[in-house]
Amino acid sequence: MEWFGYMGKILRIDLSRETSRIEELRDEDIAFLGGSGLAAKIIFEEVDPKTDPLGEFNKLVIMTGPLTGTIVPGSSRFTIAAKSPLTDAWGETHLGGFFGPELKFAGYDGVIIQGKASSAVYIRISDDEVEIMDASSLWGLETSETEKRIRKELGDPKTRVLSIGPAGEKLVRYAVPITDERVGGRTGMGAVMGSKLLKAIAVGGSGRVPEKERERIRYVIKRIYATIMSYAPNQMRALYGTNGEMEIFYEYGDLPIKNFTKGVWDGVSRINGKVIIEEFSGEHKACFNCPVHCWKVVQTKTERFPTIKGRAPEYETAGSFGSLLLNDDPESLIVIEHLCNEYGIDTISTGVTIAWAIECFEKGVIDEKDTDGLKLEWGNPQLIIKLLKLISKREGFGDILAEGTRKASKIIGRGSYKYAMH
Repeated sequence: MEWFGYMGKILRIDLSRETSRIEELRDEDIAFLGGSGLAAKIIFEEVDPKTDPLGEFNKLVIMTGPLTGTIVPGSSRFTIAAKSPLTDAWGETHLGGFFGPELKFAGYDGVIIQGKASSAVYIRISDDEVEIMDASSLWGLETSETEKRIRKELGDPKTRVLSIGPAGEKLVRYAVPITDERVGGRTGMGAVMGSKLLKAIAVGGSGRVPEKERERIRYVIKRIYATIMSYAPNQMRALYGTNGEMEIFYEYGDLPIKNFTKGVWDGVSRINGKVIIEEFSGEHKACFNCPVHCWKVVQTKTERFPTIKGRAPEYETAGSFGSLLLNDDPESLIVIEHLCNEYGIDTISTGVTIAWAIECFEKGVIDEKDTDGLKLEWGNPQLIIKLLKLISKREGFGDILAEGTRKASKIIGRGSYKYAMH
């Protein structure tokens, strides 16, 4: 049966058995639409609530929706879901870029990944061809190099790659998957991939999503486009990215400052999107079929940091590593955004975990004996960068921070939970 907007197939891959099979979409699946809805149905039916999130029996569900890959604006989005290693409860994340549409073009509405590989692997999907490939040479690489090498190995620069960095391999509980510099944040789906020894998924497709009455759809979409671009926040994002609204959030009292303990901070004027884009900007880019172009590319300028050209800090990054940590150095935020993406760690969870540690240090709950000699202080970008590396490699004090605020505060004890935000 054909459903418009759906490809009608879900790919199930068992890494333990090194097998794959196609499952037909059913009427009862359509009732859940797709994306988070269908992913939740699958996990509810197939994953025991007591399952270890980083164990073999957790399942990773990648799911698109009926609009993914169509001509509808914003149709890049897709969902990754599993039991979360960060919260031990339901976990989902959403990504843009081009991976979701490409999965549909390959003929699949979603992928269910179960089991655990015996050694590092990546999955190659090219229309009807599905292979589990050796990834031993990729293990340990950062995300951009992983994407580059997979495309070179497959001989196709247009292949879309979803991958994890060192943080996912080390099972940092808020590790994230990355595709086209777009991030599946918050819930530790990168750690779930790492627990299965799954370094990446590479997708290429030649099909298209079935649509009905395309011309009528086009008529409606023209009106949708006009509505989207007449919306003032989208105009701001088009100019300065998601961080363009930082000062607005600040005026609302919605900006996290000094681990959520303050409401006023003059550093906002130095790290908002307008300032960063005007000083460091290069290009404007967009996810699949999105008119907003909130994806900004910037480049460092001074010798204080290595030369980096990459994604501009999103609002979440500027908030978590800027105002939350009292860091008003805009160039450092470019470096931090880049490193988080390369290591594959979530900027929000990393920022709040570091903020928790600094406040604990400030309050005398922990000291240099706990931090392996590190003096934790507010507004120190070099300290932040050092902690990012320690967390991603689970080295020293970073091994505790890699657990996230809830678990880390239990490890430290001493009432440290009072300063733990999520």
